[in-house]
Amino acid sequence: MLATATALVQRCGLAAILAACVVASAGARAEDTLSIVTWGGAYGQSQEIAYFEPFAKETGTRVATEIYDGTLAKIKAMIGGAESDVDVVDVSAATLGTLCSDGLLETIEASSLGAAPGGESAQDDFYSGAITSCGVASVAWSTAIAFDRQAFGKNQPSQIADLLDIKRLPGKRTLPNSPRYTLELALLADGVEPADVYTELATQAGADRALKALDKIKADIFWWDNAQEPITWLLEKKVAMAAGYSGRIFRAAVGDRQRFGVVWDGQIYDLDLWAIPKGAKNKDGAKRFITFATDPARLATQAQLIAYGPMRKSALALVGKHPVIDVEMKDFLPTAPDNFKKALRFDDAWWSAHADELQKRFEEWRGPLAPGQGKPPIEVAKPQDAEPTTGATKAAP
Repeated sequence: MLATATALVQRCGLAAILAACVVASAGARAEDTLSIVTWGGAYGQSQEIAYFEPFAKETGTRVATEIYDGTLAKIKAMIGGAESDVDVVDVSAATLGTLCSDGLLETIEASSLGAAPGGESAQDDFYSGAITSCGVASVAWSTAIAFDRQAFGKNQPSQIADLLDIKRLPGKRTLPNSPRYTLELALLADGVEPADVYTELATQAGADRALKALDKIKADIFWWDNAQEPITWLLEKKVAMAAGYSGRIFRAAVGDRQRFGVVWDGQIYDLDLWAIPKGAKNKDGAKRFITFATDPARLATQAQLIAYGPMRKSALALVGKHPVIDVEMKDFLPTAPDNFKKALRFDDAWWSAHADELQKRFEEWRGPLAPGQGKPPIEVAKPQDAEPTTGATKAAP
């Protein structure tokens, strides 16, 4: 399968990484169509190469894909009726939990999933929590700490505790402008084990501990509101360490492999899962597809194209270099063994129960922010000596 992915990239060209190859089976009957709703962008394109096109060729099924925005309201509108034109959906863990509790998804038996190459059952081969009654996880993405090696001397960040060590590792940090992720990172950096983070954070003392830990770096934090800001600020040397999403960190790191590093210790990960709507017309085809797409070799094929971690242990051993940019992908995957040793799974259900209280406490601790406050200063472009100027031009951070 890995050779197949390389052949597909060679046949479709680099454009296959940037724009999806067409998935179709000429002359396929309507009843042989499988309708899949998934995310767009590079993630959806990696699925085209790793799963959709190979499945169409192997089974003679026409795979019709539709892109959605990932919101619960949108997917409910698409699958909520007695009959659904959608056979398979790719959803977040939070969305899966709601759809499952609302009775909108089919049951998926773990026994229907393929064994590992070494003979281990799927239940033993998948990471804990990857197989649920209503869905099967394919990949994990995470929030991790990226850092600029050039901002530090002989001492380089290597563990989550370094986030709080402003004396040994001075420099600006950037964190999400939200208690979500930020408070978990604070407790992890303060020495709380991943298994205990949410239990600790649910108490008054635990929330106090998280905010007290953040006090150590409060004067050196820039707060980001959109996912591109931490990476932009890191590239522009406005921060030395940044909590950001792993896919975006990968793109920055491969752009300058000597400059940027990643602290995987204490990463906070979340899942994307395959699920089947109750009203799906092609349930048999949907189950075949999920078994096909969660095969370790196919999971490894996707991981070679995009920096999301496959949720089967045996898949990691099969991951090699990206077929176009010649980068060893295993170093950038959240679930790679060395990266996954001290990882915390994000708990959206927990936040649903505690968000209001902790949001209030966080905002009181952080203080009110005027527009632009809490972000790097906006640089004013210097006018050319030979050109008259009528005013300053501002560059976005």
